[in-house]
Amino acid sequence: MKTQFLTYAGCLLLGINASAQLADSVYVPQLPVTVAAPAPPSDKVQVDFYGFIRSDIFYDSRQNIGAGENVVPLYPRDRLLDANGQDINDASKFHMLSVISRAGINVKGPEVMGAKTSGVLEGEFFGATEGGINEFRLRHAYIMFDWENTQLGIGQYWHPFVVLDALPNVVNYGTGAPVFGLNRNPQIRLTQKLTPQLRVIAAIHSQRDFTPNNEPFRNSALPAAHLQLQYKTANFVAGIAGQYENLKPKLSSGTPPLKSNERAESVSGMAYVKAVTKPLTITAAAYMMQDASTFVMLGGIAGYQKDGEVETYKPINTQSYWIDFQQNSKGKFAAGLFAGLVKNKGVNNPVEGAIATTYGVTTNWGAISASQGGRTVNQLYKVVPRIDFTPHKAFKFRLEADVSTAEWADATNRAIGYQNKFDATNYRIHLTTLFSF
Repeated sequence: MKTQFLTYAGCLLLGINASAQLADSVYVPQLPVTVAAPAPPSDKVQVDFYGFIRSDIFYDSRQNIGAGENVVPLYPRDRLLDANGQDINDASKFHMLSVISRAGINVKGPEVMGAKTSGVLEGEFFGATEGGINEFRLRHAYIMFDWENTQLGIGQYWHPFVVLDALPNVVNYGTGAPVFGLNRNPQIRLTQKLTPQLRVIAAIHSQRDFTPNNEPFRNSALPAAHLQLQYKTANFVAGIAGQYENLKPKLSSGTPPLKSNERAESVSGMAYVKAVTKPLTITAAAYMMQDASTFVMLGGIAGYQKDGEVETYKPINTQSYWIDFQQNSKGKFAAGLFAGLVKNKGVNNPVEGAIATTYGVTTNWGAISASQGGRTVNQLYKVVPRIDFTPHKAFKFRLEADVSTAEWADATNRAIGYQNKFDATNYRIHLTTLFSF
């Protein structure tokens, strides 16, 4: 009771003193002061819906290897001569699609373990397989925990090589593939801020959608590992990244079958940079990859089989470089240009005297081979100018001209070719209409 009285008296004296100081200037009514208790953390989950309706109309001067009924063109097809020496693949195509239309939700959740929580769930009508086009498929299903300087992400999202702060701005849904490395996968990703500008990104991940066969990833019993260092300011981004992957392509091989413990190891790296200036945004990246087929690039792994032995494996090496220029326009029109080169560098030290077979989605498409009598793509380069018209923030019309040339040659056991080279060129005109919400 004594303590409460002293506290009350002290507060009263402080109030009298403050009133006396203000009495000579202005009258200030004294109101009772109420101290509100801290609001308890909210357990509510906020859900925001987003998406876009997209129409794609495109013309190709040549037959192509591509995905989604060629809405993603990858490689102009090799020549295919008829009995009169005419190239069957020298024929044009036209198509119209709306399968890239997308819907998603952004979720903001309660505080958990001192972290702000959020998530994204997103899908589209592209389909999970070529035969499933028009079917709804999962793109992203990702949960994030954000502390002051640390972020933990769990779920399916962009591969860490797909740096959202340094993307080409092409119209095509492939984002510049096969020059650009495109991939989404299940992962656990940790991002740590070292300074306000510098962060390190570490991740482990598997594979789901960008391969014709998930078994080598599952049977590996090991996730792939990724490490990245990024420097970022308001107008500049740069980073380097690396990945190690260890696959088990088969449980058995040979005739009769023998149990196999053979592995396929690969190491990949990339560097990227983006600079924002008043007239232009300039973005560029370089890749040194092994087993790059899961990134929709030239590559994969080569298997070598000798009689009475299990098949052994080596990664195919890939190099890729691209640059993108985007006009920073305040008007309704803005121009841009993408240019890039991807090179199949083949296998180091192939196994001589063995039957060579390649594996990966690029092999399934027919663009990579190490088999006798096969054809393979040595390199592809493309130049892609574009123009955007934005009459309203919700509407955009995008027009692009894509010139792509692939060098085909007779396959060797290295998965590259030296004889009977042929440059196949495709000219694509692509118009996209977007209504975003």
